Amino acid sequence: MLSIVSLCTSIAVFYWQRRHGVFDLARLLHADLTGGEVAKARDMLGTLVHSPGSIRDDTLPEVRTAYFTLLWCFDRLYAGRRAIQNGGTASRRPLRFLDRLIGSQVAYWAENLPRVREELARHLGPIEDEQSLWAFEELKRTVLLA
Repeated sequence: MLSIVSLCTSIAVFYWQRRHGVFDLARLLHADLTGGEVAKARDMLGTLVHSPGSIRDDTLPEVRTAYFTLLWCFDRLYAGRRAIQNGGTASRRPLRFLDRLIGSQVAYWAENLPRVREELARHLGPIEDEQSLWAFEELKRTVLLA
């Protein structure tokens, strides 16, 4: 009897830790999107969207770097979302939690990244972002339709 109670306790602890682990992953992914280098990139790209005249030609290479910084963050978000999603039925709540955290940013950039890309291409020539853009498109499809 003691062995069965011990086994059940171990299983319960395992699932509790796993569940908290995926919530922690969701919070870390959100922190990646809203802080540090990505926050600076979002600020620079937002300036291009809302005040394109304030971006000087000599800063356009930095804007391109910011564009890829944001795309690579969305790539990490997509990979993290897939990891949570592949956790099975226990991952539904953490997945919805992540989608609520990042949904407004995904929607905002779904509308505005094409404008940023167009502006960069107009000034700097073709932007080779197909690989990086793919993950954002997948993230957009899954988060905004969820």
